[in-house]
Amino acid sequence: MRTIFHTHIGVPGELFAPEPREAEHLFRVIRARPGDRVLVMDGRGGRAEAEVVGRESLRFTAVLPAAAQAIELDLYCAIPKKNRLDALLPQLPGLGVRSLHPLLLEHSVATGENFGRWELQLREGCKQSGNPRIPELHAPAGLDAALTEAASSGATLYYGSVTPAPESSAVPGKVRAWFVGPEGGFTPEEEEKLRAAGAIPLKLGSWIMRLESAAVAGLAVLGRSLLLLLAASCLVFAGAGCGKGASVNRHPLMIRADRCRAEGESALALRFYRKLVHLRPEAPEVRLKLATLCDEVLNDPASALYHYNAYLTLAPHSPDAPAVEGYRLMAKAKLLRELTRESLPKPPGDVFDEQLRQIGTLKKENESLRRALTAMNRQYDLLLKMYNDLRTAARPRTAVPDSPAAAEELYTVIDGDTLSGIAAKRNVPLRELLRANGLTGSSLLRAGQVLRIPR
Repeated sequence: MRTIFHTHIGVPGELFAPEPREAEHLFRVIRARPGDRVLVMDGRGGRAEAEVVGRESLRFTAVLPAAAQAIELDLYCAIPKKNRLDALLPQLPGLGVRSLHPLLLEHSVATGENFGRWELQLREGCKQSGNPRIPELHAPAGLDAALTEAASSGATLYYGSVTPAPESSAVPGKVRAWFVGPEGGFTPEEEEKLRAAGAIPLKLGSWIMRLESAAVAGLAVLGRSLLLLLAASCLVFAGAGCGKGASVNRHPLMIRADRCRAEGESALALRFYRKLVHLRPEAPEVRLKLATLCDEVLNDPASALYHYNAYLTLAPHSPDAPAVEGYRLMAKAKLLRELTRESLPKPPGDVFDEQLRQIGTLKKENESLRRALTAMNRQYDLLLKMYNDLRTAARPRTAVPDSPAAAEELYTVIDGDTLSGIAAKRNVPLRELLRANGLTGSSLLRAGQVLRIPR
């Protein structure tokens, strides 16, 4: 049976015309004919059956009972990128979502703007799933405003976390709010705000999920009965990678920290490593990751030395222990240099000698280039002088008759003239030429300037 949306559910026998978008799909795309049955939903839970009676006209035949839902789900979700959002939205009605609240968080990469398109995708999800309620779409908001709104609805709050809920978690009620962070996850400050608001951490498995996968999986878990929900909350105790005996390298915090480090988010990686050290203090692998991060990326030799020492204490007979001991000594030397100006240990001889050879080669190449540049500058000065001399010889000079009252002549400056050049051409000492014109050795000449030539 085809499904359409109509704002009003009428009584049996009442005629109505569907809205233009629905009519276009019903009569132009799927070519409905008189007598065809149609399921009508108003988007608020109301449902009715209708039949096509003419071109772009239908008649209600029966009003169906309103759909009831035992658990109300509100999704507070960071906005994924467009292609992932397109995959997420149509699934929400089938999961029983009552309202969608886009979150703007510190690691968010999208803000969302085309809400009309979101509405259409939610409507398509309702048609496909048969859910007559379109999720109520809210404007994007920050975490503080979202927590206030969720608390006012009386919902039990949950958020995606790599750690399980404590055994004393509150019993969930009928209304449940599911908070999903962006690809980079909630920041420690955002997690602290969630916990302060009474939100319960919900772990969905052993591995870190994509945003849209976590949203769907969490809604599926929260939409089930209390018994199944509590069982899902305890998955961490049976999931690989999270127990005390499992490899810490498969722990979600380790995976997330390694990913942040690879993407250049060193400060965030440091937070995840530290959180994992708190959970797994007996794991030397975490200590080594912390030590190398502090040593190679954060330039913090004091912290690096601390974690190197912790690694060697936890795994003194590890195959990597000799290498780690070398790293520890280097970190110690760096710290001593910062504190006492002590020099770093000299690298191995072959490496040091090769670096010296490279430095010597570069110095020779630099000296050769410097000499070539000096020769080119000299050649340029010579050519410039020859050019100026040719211009001076080719340009007629304005003759100024000698004044009988003064024993001097006048000279008009042309392009390329210098004070020393004029003094040489007129066979006059430069000092007298400067004194006669009130100039100094650093004075600048301009074309057309008239100078007195003393006799």
